[in-house]
Amino acid sequence: MPSKLTFHINGFDSKVLDLLAQMQPTCVKLFDFPSDTNVDEIRRRCPKTLIVYRQYTNLGYNDPADQYVAELNDTLNKLSGRGIIWEGLNEPILNSPADVQALTTWFVRFATLMHARNEKVAAFSFSTGNPRLDWVPLLAPAARACDYLALHEYYAPTTGANDLARYRQFRAALPANARKPIVITECGVDDGSNNGWQKYVSADQYLKILSDYDTQLAQDADVIGATIYQYGGGAPWQTFDVSPIGKRIADYVASGGPSPAPTLEQTVLAAAKKLTWMPINTDGALYKFAQTQNLGYPQTDEYPFAVGADAYVGQVYNGGIVYVKIGDWANCMWVKKPA
Repeated sequence: MPSKLTFHINGFDSKVLDLLAQMQPTCVKLFDFPSDTNVDEIRRRCPKTLIVYRQYTNLGYNDPADQYVAELNDTLNKLSGRGIIWEGLNEPILNSPADVQALTTWFVRFATLMHARNEKVAAFSFSTGNPRLDWVPLLAPAARACDYLALHEYYAPTTGANDLARYRQFRAALPANARKPIVITECGVDDGSNNGWQKYVSADQYLKILSDYDTQLAQDADVIGATIYQYGGGAPWQTFDVSPIGKRIADYVASGGPSPAPTLEQTVLAAAKKLTWMPINTDGALYKFAQTQNLGYPQTDEYPFAVGADAYVGQVYNGGIVYVKIGDWANCMWVKKPA
């Protein structure tokens, strides 16, 4: 099934555009690099790829959304009309229902201003594990006003805990008319102290973490994609940088992503193959005799035993125990099984 993994790009090198062309990802995220040339080249090479853009700001949700859009003005003038999905505030922290209301009001206004420019927006960009799920219903007006929902999800390397696929709980807590398509605009490995995958896991281990997450994403049609944080990590994010393994990620995405979940029949066969199967010798004297006596099917393999100096072989069937002296195959006999 197609992969939903892609890059969060913090820096363009000589390879990344070629990698995107190879991947043909569902989406890609650009951070604070308002190059119309790069955007147009991504559009040319990846015509079906959604582009998410975030511009850095020191503003918060207690500042007017109008002020933020004013900050965006030069970038909007350069990149407008290219079908970009604009993120607003990054990882807002909510400490009270009043904060939830302020953030909701902010995103409703942001969406109104951006829609007036014929631009699309993604709401929230919450950090991993946030917000409190019981506050999510209060965010519904903002979700309805925006075009997409943006969330961040990371694996925690120091504890093994993760919030991967928490988006399902977030989405379920919203009313149906507020459940917009989801973009995971940051994902990967993060210890919460500005240290990423390079400090904790090998490239092989990281690719396994990412592919396992991709398998989760593939189960949800409402999730568009997940941008790995990040391609081209500058200070203090060097240990997050995936450019050294960018080609391996691109190869994985281009190859089709996670393997399809096994069918019920495939699962049954896989479980059965782990067992030692009892061979049934349908040409053997014991089997043929048992069938003439209507004793059913064997419940054990053939087993040897001795009576004095004579060697015998026996086999347990549904209806009795069949036995014969070795070599005297025409004279099989049987006894009832004990109750």
